[in-house]
Amino acid sequence: MTAHVEKLRGARVGVALSSGFFGFFHHAGALEALASRGIVPARITGNSAGALVGAMYAAGLEPAEISAELLSVARADFWDPGWPFSARGFGFLAGEKLAARIARALPVHGFAECRVPLSLGVYGLADGRTRHLKSGALVPAVRASCAVPYMFQPVEIGGRTYWDGGFGEKTPLAPFIEAGDVDAVVVSYLPPRDAEPGGKRRNPLSFLPKPSALLAETPSDERIERDRAAVAILRERGVRVLVLGPTPVKLGPFSLERGEEAVRAGREGVGRILDSEDGSALGSPQLS
Repeated sequence: MTAHVEKLRGARVGVALSSGFFGFFHHAGALEALASRGIVPARITGNSAGALVGAMYAAGLEPAEISAELLSVARADFWDPGWPFSARGFGFLAGEKLAARIARALPVHGFAECRVPLSLGVYGLADGRTRHLKSGALVPAVRASCAVPYMFQPVEIGGRTYWDGGFGEKTPLAPFIEAGDVDAVVVSYLPPRDAEPGGKRRNPLSFLPKPSALLAETPSDERIERDRAAVAILRERGVRVLVLGPTPVKLGPFSLERGEEAVRAGREGVGRILDSEDGSALGSPQLS
């Protein structure tokens, strides 16, 4: 048998970074694992936390630099609570500090200046459609894709108002289908926070509706079905798809001190899968 990483040698590899609340540390570790094995993304996509890491890589930062940059982030760098109602919509945080922090972190500020093609998923409030931004200014696109509903105020780009790309879609795979220019796609996958592997919620109060259910959030199972369908289309076209979903370290805005642990878990977990010959080690049960 051949290790998974060997099957990527010489291939034009696309990397998809899924949404996941504060999962950017995990994705940074995943990119470190790929880089240490000589796997260089030829195209990259990201939703939410994945959009931040994907943009940092495409803009010119190496994986170890991305990890270092993220580990230097403090809550004060993005925590700007204020009047939650704006012309764009509701959000506890204004997002201005987040935009400034993103601008400082990115070596370039336009999609056209990126070293590899980049697509970032966003959710349109007006029509409930997921779009993949791939041109124009980089900072507002990243900010929009990271605008966690209710936590951040929506972001306006080109006359449209957007929220977090993970609101309607877990993993941005459509850009690879549209482009048709990769031989393989590696997915750094963060499972839904509200689901066990068998689909059961961890929260004992799960019988209560989530706040996001008051709007049009796409349910987790539907987002998984969309991912599964996209994976099937890619494979039908002869594209090798590796869904890498080791158990992540889960954290949030009040547990950033666990960032280094999360980076290490992503790096080591993805590395173990890449070096394995075991097909059952691949991916997430939801997409396998």
